[in-house]
Amino acid sequence: MKTKELTLTALLLALLIVCSQLSIPMWPVPITLQTLVVLLIGMLATPKQAAIITISYVLLGILGLPVFAGFKSGPMLPTLGFSISFIPATLLMSIGLKSTSRQNYKTLFLYCLLASLLIYAIGVPYLGYFLNHVMNLGKSVSEILAIGLTPFLLGDLIKIIVAILIAQRVYPYLQRKL
Repeated sequence: MKTKELTLTALLLALLIVCSQLSIPMWPVPITLQTLVVLLIGMLATPKQAAIITISYVLLGILGLPVFAGFKSGPMLPTLGFSISFIPATLLMSIGLKSTSRQNYKTLFLYCLLASLLIYAIGVPYLGYFLNHVMNLGKSVSEILAIGLTPFLLGDLIKIIVAILIAQRVYPYLQRKL
């Protein structure tokens, strides 16, 4: 990996960690800017970089560094499924966008939407499992959706639009510099 590619990888990892801390506390899933950065990683990084960034993020958090939202860490968190889902979500985007124009708004929107759905498809069931089988709270499916999905839909739509606008401006610059 070239120095410039390594620098981009490190910067995106640092941005993910910082934006994980920019949050509005809610139980058990806070509102953060993580998904905005996850979408940017998928749009700006190569598949290899995306894997390195998101796997490093998850491993750092599981191993005890306070990189998860609210300066949390460790493997016993109800939100761990969301963090783990960042790996396939960024890979889906980065691989899918590898052979297409990263300037096409509709294509970017589609991949961001698919990545967001993948994050929910992994994170929400994990949240339900954790709440019901680790914490023994006995939450229904509708309660789990009300906790882990519904409050985030509008914000995630806004994050998709913002991420696309940022990526469309930054990607051409990265292509010239890398």
